Amino acid sequence: MDPQHSTTGEVDQREAARLLAEAEGRPPVSSRHDVWVFAGFAAGIAVLMGVGTIATMYSNWAMVPYVALLFVAVFWQRRAISASPRGSGRTYTWGVAGSAVMVLVAVTGLHVIRTTIGLTPWWFAFAVLVVALPGLVAAAIIVRRGGER
Repeated sequence: MDPQHSTTGEVDQREAARLLAEAEGRPPVSSRHDVWVFAGFAAGIAVLMGVGTIATMYSNWAMVPYVALLFVAVFWQRRAISASPRGSGRTYTWGVAGSAVMVLVAVTGLHVIRTTIGLTPWWFAFAVLVVALPGLVAAAIIVRRGGER
C-alpha cells in the first residue's frame, strides 16, 4: 500500500479547496459576484485615485469629496461581498500601491510638462490613465483568477 494515500485517500480539487479554506478559517468564495465586486472595487479605487490626483491639483477643497468617495467605496465593498476571493487582497494591495507610486510620477510629469510645453486636457486624461493603470491591471488579474476556483 502506498504510504501517501493510506490514511486520506484521493481528494478532488474542490474538496481540497474546501479543506484548505476550512483549515485557514476562511470561507471559500461563495460566488462569481464576489469576484466581480472585488475587482470592480479595485478598478474603482484606482480610477478614483487618478481623478482625485488631478482634482486636487486644481483645488485643495477637492480633497474633501475625494476622501468621502473613498470611504463610500470601502463601505460599499465591505457590504457587497461575503468573502474576498483567494489571493485578491494581495493583488489589490499591489495594484493600489502601484497606483500610489504612479500618483507621484503623474504629478511630477504634469508639473514638468506645464513648465515646458504647456498642459492640455489630454495630458490630464493621460495622467488619470497612468495613475489608474496598476489598479486596473490588478482588477483584471482578480477577475481572471476568479475563474480558477
